[in-house]
Amino acid sequence: MHQQREQVSKYRPDIDGLRAVAVLSVVIFHADASWLPGGFVGVDIFFVISGFLISSIILASAKLDRFSYRDFYARRIRRIFPALIVVLLASWIVGWWLLTADEFLSFGRQMVAGMAFLANFHFWLTTDYFAAASDIQPALHLWSLGVEEQFYLLWPPLLIIAYRGKLNLSFVTYVLILLSFALNVWATESYRTQAFYLPYGRMWELSLGSLLAVGRFGRPTPLGANAYSCFGFGLIVAGLAWINVTDLFPGWLVLLPTMGAALIIFAGMDTIINRYILGNRCIAYIGLISYPVYLWHWPLLVFARIAARGDLTFQVKISIVAASVGLAWATYSMVERPFRFGCLRKQSVVSLAAGAMVIASLGAATILTGGVSSRFPAVVRDLANYRYPQYEGEYRVSTCFLRPDQGPGDFANACAKDIDLSRGILLWGDSHAAHLYPGLRKIAEADAIPLAQLNAASCPPVIGFNSAGRPNCPAFSSFGISEIARSKPAVLIISADWPKYAESPDYSRLEQTVAKARGSGVRRVLLIGPVPQWRPSLPKILLDAYLSDPSHRVPYRLVSALNDDIREVDKDLRKRAEMMNVEYFSAFDALCNGEGCLTRLGDGHDDLVAWDYGHLTLRGSIYLVNAIRDGSSLHRWIDALK
Repeated sequence: MHQQREQVSKYRPDIDGLRAVAVLSVVIFHADASWLPGGFVGVDIFFVISGFLISSIILASAKLDRFSYRDFYARRIRRIFPALIVVLLASWIVGWWLLTADEFLSFGRQMVAGMAFLANFHFWLTTDYFAAASDIQPALHLWSLGVEEQFYLLWPPLLIIAYRGKLNLSFVTYVLILLSFALNVWATESYRTQAFYLPYGRMWELSLGSLLAVGRFGRPTPLGANAYSCFGFGLIVAGLAWINVTDLFPGWLVLLPTMGAALIIFAGMDTIINRYILGNRCIAYIGLISYPVYLWHWPLLVFARIAARGDLTFQVKISIVAASVGLAWATYSMVERPFRFGCLRKQSVVSLAAGAMVIASLGAATILTGGVSSRFPAVVRDLANYRYPQYEGEYRVSTCFLRPDQGPGDFANACAKDIDLSRGILLWGDSHAAHLYPGLRKIAEADAIPLAQLNAASCPPVIGFNSAGRPNCPAFSSFGISEIARSKPAVLIISADWPKYAESPDYSRLEQTVAKARGSGVRRVLLIGPVPQWRPSLPKILLDAYLSDPSHRVPYRLVSALNDDIREVDKDLRKRAEMMNVEYFSAFDALCNGEGCLTRLGDGHDDLVAWDYGHLTLRGSIYLVNAIRDGSSLHRWIDALK
């Protein structure tokens, strides 16, 4: 997300102004998504601008027979590395003091991926851009830089070959646009995260900008130019206002900001909007420093959220937006300009390459040392280095609790098919059902009660529920109903991460699902409510509590850093259970009281109740299931099944 300020033919301040719209949209969205729901589409505006400017530079050089790959990529290094090195180094220093070993280890990987311009691939494999977990990834925003630089590896050789081979440049560009756009639409439906991050579905956006540079379009009339500019500006405003994080994006919706940006660029600099709004000196200057603004704003927000251990106040958010602009001005004036145009230009490529190696080496060292856990005293290291890999065996991952890449056919026969459930229990739901399995197994084994498990990650036990990025969810719910009808379990226990799904219109099908299960022959249904959820994770919160407490105690209960939505969802589910005439158990009430919610059951490493934001450990599962048995009809049902 950066600008090429080199002269293309004539400097256009309106393009810098368009950059300002793009970067401020992204910054405002990241500060508070409610302020500008579609602000994240500013990235797509940047892609179009970048494609136009880069292609204009390449084509202008090629026409003069002066194009050099060496000069081209040297300019890229001078443009990208100065601010990137400064921001990543500053972030690493702050991360040393604020991040746990796990978080620092993750940031080390982000640094290496960022310096290799592979951040988009890294985050595709690790982080949903729109998920809550993204709020603590200090280099998440570098994904777009990866997409751009990958395009710049492909496009310059292709453009030069086409130009020197006297091919129709517009035709070549149209082919790339259509192919990439088709892949984008296809992938967004089934592989949203992949479509968002990977270059194959994004290159058409940069190519759309390139088309404006290579296409032989006639100059529009003044009236036509103003019409194009106004319509383009309207498309951008519509995208910023109407698109939101729940939409299938990029897909078709990305046409709003990209076509809007393309029309504004095509209109030229002499329209009313381009000259007097986008070309305004103050707005254009924000665009001039947009690259360092983009680089600075995200780590500032991430570290502020981590330090605050929760949501930021309005005043803090506004201060961070202002600080991003101030730091960008300083970075542009004192770092970027000397390397690009000033006294440091002569040896800039070598020195900047060395600086990039230093940053990558810092990231690698952070990875190799496990997040530099030696930063913490021994008493804290258990929390700082907290791992709970045994959950895979306890939850029966890949066999009875299926991963996102698996389908219903991957359930092992031992999960339900081979079990006589006429006097048994079936546990149905997502990962928040799977974390009950270890505790239920203890009870089932003690009382010789058959226990079956049908769980799928991020798929609630609700008929026809469409979960973003999980196209198999409707198939899982249908499979669950069919297994219930086949096995007719004596007891059906339904559990899920209910707050995650409560905003979806599909959530209303819960009543229909329960009715269908009961109509299939289930005698008893027990609906389990949500467990308390911690932000960002229980080990991290306990570590923060220890470090901030002068007496250095690790609390057994906490009232802070909880997801406030849990209580409302819990109340709503209780009412739904009453209407459905099924028994409800509040996991929240079982784990929380007036003193706070339970965090640990002893002083050992494995005594935490949850190992992340809300998934139960073995101790936590046993504790909650015992509470369910004693506080519901489950104990009577089990006695009747013996």
